[in-house]
This record gives sequence, structure tokens and C-alpha cells, in this order.
Amino acid sequence: MMKNNHKTVHNDPVLNVDTYGNIFMYATHRDLTTSPRHIIRMSEPVQPDLLQEALELALIRFPQMAVGLTRGETAYSYHYIDKPPVVLPFKNHMSPYWMGSEDTNGYLFLCGYTRNSIILEYHHCTCDGHGFDEFIRSVLFEYLTLCGKPVENDGTIRTRETEFDPQECEDAFPLLNNVPRSGENHHEDVPSFQIEQPEETLDSAELVTEIAFPFAQMKSFLKRNGGTPLTYVMTALSRAMAQTYFKDGQRERIAAEVPMDLRSLVPSETTHFFVSLLDLPFLPEYFDLSFAEACRKCSEYFSTQRTLEHSAWWAKANGDNVFSMHNSDMDIEEKEQLMRTRARNYVHRNSFILTNIGAFHLPESMQKYVLDYAAILPCASMPFGVLVSSYNGYLKISLAQRDHNIDLVRNLLDNLAETGVRATTYSYRFHTTWYDGKHLAE
Repeated sequence: MMKNNHKTVHNDPVLNVDTYGNIFMYATHRDLTTSPRHIIRMSEPVQPDLLQEALELALIRFPQMAVGLTRGETAYSYHYIDKPPVVLPFKNHMSPYWMGSEDTNGYLFLCGYTRNSIILEYHHCTCDGHGFDEFIRSVLFEYLTLCGKPVENDGTIRTRETEFDPQECEDAFPLLNNVPRSGENHHEDVPSFQIEQPEETLDSAELVTEIAFPFAQMKSFLKRNGGTPLTYVMTALSRAMAQTYFKDGQRERIAAEVPMDLRSLVPSETTHFFVSLLDLPFLPEYFDLSFAEACRKCSEYFSTQRTLEHSAWWAKANGDNVFSMHNSDMDIEEKEQLMRTRARNYVHRNSFILTNIGAFHLPESMQKYVLDYAAILPCASMPFGVLVSSYNGYLKISLAQRDHNIDLVRNLLDNLAETGVRATTYSYRFHTTWYDGKHLAE
């Protein structure tokens, strides 16, 4: 075991440990979604040598991604990596690699390829989905430039022509000290519908189904009936779950954990983890309502949770709790167990995790070379992981399932069709990149 020399607040801002993101250092891929995946489907076969060069160029602009982890005697800490990044081959959607290990030369992101697809994963301690998309856009710009494509930066991509600002890797949670906070109307912590996951199944392959449809179809429904894209997906999923798993006459609360990007409420340029983990319930009485009415009810309730006052209060409460554990004087093995237990207890308050990372934007000159974008939230210790994204006018629901029950997909499609949405699907077996602090590179 390495001698502990960790520093929570470092003279070099790149090496600072986040208030909340540090919990992912102590977890494994079996506990939390340590390594979400982004898939970029290109118009031509991927050239791995040029992709590797693009990574090196992007890291000049993103030094916060050029770090690895040290597992100390009492805590984890960051260190710089002096090895080049690697591009790894994939045969399918099942990753055989370990994050932060010798596989990735210690880096806390993975870049792979298969045929026309670029596969990018990140360790959640370094960034969130919004932050990683900033890095992805830079990598893609550098790659397409190296491929000789006539692409231009419209000012939205952080390329080497602009300078790195330390605020781009700030721990933004202290900003919450300066905004109004209130625990009023907080979602009560009551049991929600659960599908138990036996421990021995947590390393098995998941079934991922990408469900895509024109954003305009959903927007037309919401314009007529009210609601938001997030509560629309929540309504469709909850009804589909009940149709798939509930017995006759069964009525239970279904609840999603919703990671909400705080940047829209508390501006920050950081790529690091800056979200509030909110609760979105679908109450038993909603099952007796029409789709439109249930969607409106969900929206009305969630509007009380996503206010600045509440989301800042809840984010700070969770962040302070995790940060105090990270800084505690406790043996690393004991601290890992404590963090993992806390993580599982927290996420298992809800039925599944539902995250909406919004639109993936690229300059117009790049769009013809990037045909499709998808992102996956692995299940970890939960039965489902659901991620919503959009690109070029299409919304995509990526549904990861532990039980591979295709009836859930069929029922979800039926609920979407009820609202006038016609979706296409693409399903495959999936395993995220593995992570455990005991497998880090030396």
C-alpha cells in the first residue's frame, strides 16, 4: 500500500479533490456508475493512430483529464500522469478493461474504437456528463482536423487556441455557500418499488436498448399537454414498469434519482462533478390518470425539487457529508466500505436512476462526420440505468437493464406510441469498464 500523502486542497488546482465527486474514488463499478459511456458513431472507419494523437492534443487544453489516482493509507488523491494516453480496441460493447489501471496507462478516462464508432468513458470522480462532453468535443475537433476534414470551431469548443482557466476544474460546491438554500418541500424518504439485485449478478452483462425518435414528436405532445422532456420519459417508464413488473391490482410508488446539472442555477465553467441528486416520484395515484395528466403531475411536483433553494440545499447536504468522510482519519479499507455502503443506501432509496444530459452540440462543419451520439448510464447495483440525450433533432433514451426483460422495452414503446411518438430501437449486451481502487496503475 502506498504511503498516504493526500491533500484535499492542493496548491495545484488540477489536483484538488472535489467535495462530492470523491465518493466515486472509493466505490467500484458494482456500487455506483463509476464509468458512464459515450458512443460517437462516425461517417468513416476510425483511425486509431490519429485518434491517439487527438487525445494528446486535447489533453494540452484539458490538464484536469491528465491525472490518475493514488490509493493512500487513509484516502485517495490525484497525481499527474507522464505516459501517453492510449486508444483501445473493442470487439463489441463489452469492456474487458479496468479504469485507471495499466490498461489506460493510469488515466481516468478510456478511449476505444470499433469499426466506425469511438467509445469514450470517464471516471465520475473527474467530471460529470456535461463536463466530459466538453472534452469529447475537443477530442473530436482535433481528430477530424488530423483526418484532413474542413472543420471549424464556432467558438463553442475548448481547443488549444484558447487557454486553460483553473476555474474549468474548480470544485464548484463551495459556490453553494453563497446562494439561498432551503429544505422546505423536500421529498420524503419513503420506500419505493424495488427489484432486488443479487450480489452475484452485478458483474453480469446488461442489456442496453437505445430508443430514438424525433424530438419534434415529443415536443408536439408537450406543447399540447404540458410537462417537460424529463417528466415525459419518467411517465412513460413508470407506466411501462408497472405493466411489466406489477401484479394485478398492485400500486406502488416508483421513484427516480435524477442528477440535475447545477450550472444552469449556479454558473460555473467547471468540468468536474457539479450536480444535485434529486428525487422524482411517480405516485400510486398517478396510475389512474391519463398519460398527459400524470406527466403534468410529475412536472408540478418536480418543479418544487429543482428550485435553486432546494437543489442547492440538498447538494450541499450530501456534499458536506461525503467530504467529511473523505477527510476523516480512517484506514482506507474501512473508508471504502463506509463510502460504498453510503452510496448503495442512497441510490437504493429510489427505483432507478434517470439522468438527462441534454443536447450534444457540435459546430455545423463537424456534424456530417458525426452521424450519431449515444450515452449509457450503467446499472451498477441498481436494476436499471436510464440516460436521456439528444443530437441533431433526435432524442435518445438509453435503457440499461440487469434482467434483460424485453417486455419492458415493448411496454415503453407502446406508451410512447400512445402520445404520437414513433421510436426505433437498437439493443445489445453491454458491460462498462471495470473499476476498483485496488487495480490502479502504479
